[in-house]
Amino acid sequence: MRKDFNILNYFNMRSLFLGIGISKILIQANEYFYISIILGTILGTIILYLMRHFSLKKNILNVVIAAFFIIIGLNNLINMISTMYLTEMPKIMVGIPLILLLIYILSKRDVVIFRVGNILLVLNLILYILSNLALIPLVSLDNFSYTNTPLSNILISAGEYALYSAVPVLLSKHEEYKNISVIKTYLISSLTLGLLFFLTFGILGPSLVRVYRYPEYVILKKISILHFLENIENIICFMWIFDVFMFLLSSGLCIKRMTNKLTVAILLPILLIITAMLNSFYEIVVGIYKYIDLGIIIALILLLAVNWHKMPNDKKLDQT
Repeated sequence: MRKDFNILNYFNMRSLFLGIGISKILIQANEYFYISIILGTILGTIILYLMRHFSLKKNILNVVIAAFFIIIGLNNLINMISTMYLTEMPKIMVGIPLILLLIYILSKRDVVIFRVGNILLVLNLILYILSNLALIPLVSLDNFSYTNTPLSNILISAGEYALYSAVPVLLSKHEEYKNISVIKTYLISSLTLGLLFFLTFGILGPSLVRVYRYPEYVILKKISILHFLENIENIICFMWIFDVFMFLLSSGLCIKRMTNKLTVAILLPILLIITAMLNSFYEIVVGIYKYIDLGIIIALILLLAVNWHKMPNDKKLDQT
C-alpha cells in the first residue's frame, strides 16, 4: 500500500509544473531558480511533515476542491495537446477521449489506478532518462549570466514551488493512507524536477524562457540521438502527459471516495465542458496562469479547515 500510494504521489507532485510551474519560476527567479527549488523543497517538506496526520473526510467541499484541480489539470493538458499535437481540433474534442478513459478507470476498483501508475512510472522514467542524456550536452553555461533578479522574486518562486509540489498530495490523503510518509518520494520528485529546470534554463536561457508557453516541451525539439533519431519530442513529451493524467485520476478518485461512481461519471463531462468554455476566452486562460497561486492557497486553507484532525500522540508515523 505504501509503495502504490507513493508512486501515485510521484506523479501528483510533478503535475502542476507543466505549462505553469516551470515557466513561472524560471521567469521570476531566472538563474537563481535553483535557490527557489531548494527553499521550496524545504518548505514543501515542512508542509508535508505537518500534514502527516491529515486525511480527507466525506465533505462536499472536498468535491469542489478536487473539481477545481481537475479543471486546472484538464486546462493544462488540453492546451498542451492542442498546441503541440492537434492544432486544428476543437479543444472539447481533444478532452473527450481523456474524460472517457478517466471515467472507465475510475469505474474500476482503486487498485486499477495503482496498477496504471506502476506501468506509467516505468515508461515515465525511461522517457525521463532518455531525454536527459540527450539534452545535457546542449546546456550552455552562458545562459546562467547575472540578471539582477530581486530577492523577493526568488522567495516568491520558492513559495510557488512548495505549493505546486506539496498541495496535490493532500487530494490523495484518504483515511487508509493518512499515516504514510511521502517525504522520500517528495525529495526524489524534487530532484527530477530540479534537473528539468536546469536543462530548460540552460538550453533556452532567460530570454527564450519568457517567450515560449511550454519551454519544457520546446527543449525536447532539440533532441537528436545518434544523429538519426530526431523529431521525437512528441513521444518524449508523454512523460508530462502521464504526470497530469495520473493527477486527474487522483482528483477523480477523491470525488469518487466522497460520492460514488455515478457522480464521477456525470461530473467529469461537466468539468470538461466548463474547461472548454473557459479556454474559449484568452483573458481567462491568462488569468488562470496568473492567479493560480491564489487558487491553490485558498484550496489549501479550505482543505485544512474541513479535514484537519489531530491524531493520538502515541500513533507512530509509518516509514516509506
